[in-house]
Amino acid sequence: MKKRLAAVLLIFLASPIGPVYGQFEPALDSLDELALSRALLDGQQDRFGPMDSRLVEPLEQLADQLMLLGQFDDAHVLLDRAMQIGRVEDGLYTETQRPLLRKKIENFANQGNWESARESMEHLLWLYTFKSLRIDQLLIEDLLELSRMHLRAFAEDNRSWQGYHFGQSSRIRWLAIGVAQSVWGKADERLVPIIYEQLRQLHLQTVALWRGGPTSYSLRRIAPGLEIMRDRSDVNENFYLTGLGLLDNLFSIYAEGESPDLKAIAMTHVYLADWHILYNKPQVAVEAYRQAYQELLAAGVDATLANEFFNQPMVIPDIEFYASLEVAVAAQRNRMVTIGEANSDAYLSFSEWSAALPNVRSPIPGNTTDSAAANSNFALFSFQLAGVNKASSWYSHRFSSMVSTIQQEELLGHYLETPPEEGQLLEKLKSLTFRPRLVDGEPRQATGRLKYYLAKGTLSSSLGGRP
Repeated sequence: MKKRLAAVLLIFLASPIGPVYGQFEPALDSLDELALSRALLDGQQDRFGPMDSRLVEPLEQLADQLMLLGQFDDAHVLLDRAMQIGRVEDGLYTETQRPLLRKKIENFANQGNWESARESMEHLLWLYTFKSLRIDQLLIEDLLELSRMHLRAFAEDNRSWQGYHFGQSSRIRWLAIGVAQSVWGKADERLVPIIYEQLRQLHLQTVALWRGGPTSYSLRRIAPGLEIMRDRSDVNENFYLTGLGLLDNLFSIYAEGESPDLKAIAMTHVYLADWHILYNKPQVAVEAYRQAYQELLAAGVDATLANEFFNQPMVIPDIEFYASLEVAVAAQRNRMVTIGEANSDAYLSFSEWSAALPNVRSPIPGNTTDSAAANSNFALFSFQLAGVNKASSWYSHRFSSMVSTIQQEELLGHYLETPPEEGQLLEKLKSLTFRPRLVDGEPRQATGRLKYYLAKGTLSSSLGGRP
């Protein structure tokens, strides 16, 4: 005991007593912090005993530090011990154990042990569903975190489990939406980002549906365990109609309040038009864009700002739902990257999510590398769009029609460790779907440049990205 306390004191004494001399105490490095945490834990254990509930917090903190250092096995031992103490103290199923279980899932994921992670994720969902003592905002946040973990698992787990993770992620988010509606009310604007997450996942499922393989089979299966498959077109139409229902929820949120938000309603029409584009409905998309533009002007938006928003074609679906045109324009400006010094060119930026589903952005909020700071593994393109065009071509071994896609393209250059054939890179660009350039609400031909960040391993996997 004396030796451990001496180790703690040495760590403190090795640093100057900054506040006394008007200085700040320098931060300890990771190994020093780890040694301090271990010493403090040992001291508390000697004082309170090995199974005292007061050890849970220091055990969890030490596990956090081990995870940051990549020592996942040691972190697992500590998290298991903390959970065991909690069970002895509070019982087998308690809400206090959920943060520890979530941390165990994250630790399994960091190890690449998705078999154990899946088992724990099932258990956590069971706790949320059957053992929740409170229906509140914390439960909503926990459900969303679990839904996003399934999306991470889609990208990292064995391919044969991708359909399962898609299904679980969507199911849990529907549950979160239901809980949120009961807690906040159906017209609360806090629902908007959750609903938009679900909308984006529907698009991901559509991409996977047309890409083929085990995930597509899972999405088409009539019921788990049955080999009877629905037609791709029927499943695709179901995704489209479900998305329309989610967008209708967004309209209701902004229209049914005490003071309807006319600008937000107009912006919802923009996203409705995008949805029509993604599902090859060009005529209704054009009408929705026109309506959005006219509604923005009627709501008092300056025509110059509205035209700036629509002047640049953008890859859809958008990263976020922007209820304010001003915020949307600011986000567009921030996403543009410049290349070159004198007379530098402005580029749109797009970042692939994962080799598991290439040619789409990450569906996890905040998990994107669309940034001028990213400076590796990218290709540069120029392209032309012809308004809301409709073209037919071979995609994923079948002939299909697509709307608002590249008409002419050129590979300008790339920064890749293992450069592929030019055709492979151009195929990636042509898989993207764009919101067209609009002038006064009408589609127009557009030219643009795009900086395309590639996910690791995407060029070694089969290409594909949109229906």
